[in-house]
Amino acid sequence: MASRRFKSTEPVAVYADEKESNADYDYWKSLGEPSIVNQVGAVWHVAFQPCKPYNYAVTASSRVKIYDSVSGDEVRSLNRFHDIAYSANFRADGRLLVAGNEDKQIRLFESSGRYPLKIYKGHTGPVRLTDFCQDSKHIFSGSDDRSVRVWEIETEKCLNQFKDHTDYVRCGTTIPSVDSSIITGSYDHTIRMFDTRSNTNTMTIDHGDVVESVKAFPSKSILLSAGGSCIKVWDMLHGGRLLASVSNHHKSITCMCLNHDFTRLLSGSLDGHVKIYDVGSYQVLHDIKYPAPILSMDLSPDEDRILVVGMTNNTVSIRQRKQTKSGSNMTELINKTKNNRRKQSLYINDQQLEANPDDIMIKHSEREELQKYDEFLRKFDHSRALDAALSPFVAPKTPQVTVAVLEEIMRREVLQSALAGKSDKKLIQLIKFLARNLPKPFFEKTLIEVACTLVDIYAPMWRELDEQVRRHFAQLRMVIKRESSLKMEMNRLMGCTEIIISNNQIQAAAIKQQRRAAAAPVCTVTS
Repeated sequence: MASRRFKSTEPVAVYADEKESNADYDYWKSLGEPSIVNQVGAVWHVAFQPCKPYNYAVTASSRVKIYDSVSGDEVRSLNRFHDIAYSANFRADGRLLVAGNEDKQIRLFESSGRYPLKIYKGHTGPVRLTDFCQDSKHIFSGSDDRSVRVWEIETEKCLNQFKDHTDYVRCGTTIPSVDSSIITGSYDHTIRMFDTRSNTNTMTIDHGDVVESVKAFPSKSILLSAGGSCIKVWDMLHGGRLLASVSNHHKSITCMCLNHDFTRLLSGSLDGHVKIYDVGSYQVLHDIKYPAPILSMDLSPDEDRILVVGMTNNTVSIRQRKQTKSGSNMTELINKTKNNRRKQSLYINDQQLEANPDDIMIKHSEREELQKYDEFLRKFDHSRALDAALSPFVAPKTPQVTVAVLEEIMRREVLQSALAGKSDKKLIQLIKFLARNLPKPFFEKTLIEVACTLVDIYAPMWRELDEQVRRHFAQLRMVIKRESSLKMEMNRLMGCTEIIISNNQIQAAAIKQQRRAAAAPVCTVTS
């Protein structure tokens, strides 16, 4: 009965952001841990086959490697390049693959072969962009010679040549279901749409920075461009009107891709992050951190089963979704989350039902379980209560609980007795906790008093303390010294700021008075 009357310790309130579990977070988290595959150079491009078996091609150094999407094993290596290869992409039927090269040539391969079927020549600079047109009968390419060309696959002839860009052409795309349109992005800060039938530049959009990636939605109206640390959304039906601008990366964005149903946008950046957006609101739903700057990325078309990311440290990261018995996809996860919330709300509603006047109520006696530190506090064993609050299961994860226990001990005015007589192990635990959490503003006032009391207790026996304990005391001293120095600098800065503000206010008042004097009517006396 005594335990029911004892009030449990309430953690100290801190304002920390807590990550809420939601369907999107669970869906992208289910991609699992990455497997790393080493390459011989920086990974410039990755691309999936649009159809089964959904293998993916990795372009790095002077070769293109094709990997099995199920086992992750290397299927074949296309190494018939004289220099660095770029932008290997599959055709819609998955049977052909095209890649550019530093040697100014374009090579066409069969997905099942090793030797090039065709070689297209005509560019005067490295070819950094190659892909298939929507009709699957033509190839388009972009080069450092600032031109965009369209090639006929069968005859190797260049049918169109566009020279509207004034700098390197590094990215491009097509509009689904529109055979005659090509969209390219360049280092001249522009995105241009070309019509292969009329051989003209039909639209020009200024992104405002070097354009590293462009993507178009199947709706034929929305275009995405990435350059610098910004993604911009354009309305093509209204002449390239800017709809939205999103900037969540700290460094240049190098690649973008859309998920299988075009409801999520993924962006990769040199800051080593992949961010996932909702295409309705362009809010970040999830963030994946990588160990190196990201150069390329693609997502498998079979319900986002695999995410492949290429990096500057000559590695490829492959994350594969954990398959459940039902083969859960995004829709199923969202429905599952909604059902769980509904069950939870029904349970809460059941707990809030009111009994009718004629009902007989039987109260269920629930036993209140106290934490270990609360049990010791209830027994007035303050030293052991502090030890329990400093345990590895409490202090690292919930420091606000440990601080609350210390505040309760201080309120009872038994802090000195609770800190005295500690073993070396317990003393080191306490000093580590103080050094780690004393800089936090929510805990500062309490922990400074604890640190001062601790020093007062153990200073007279300094020579008797273990060497390791003295080393941790020295580290705590450095933390306190650094915090004191920081506070002095902040006070100086506040003083300088107040002087500047007061001077500005005085000047503003003087200017205002001068304006009033100038605006006042002048009286003249005539004799």
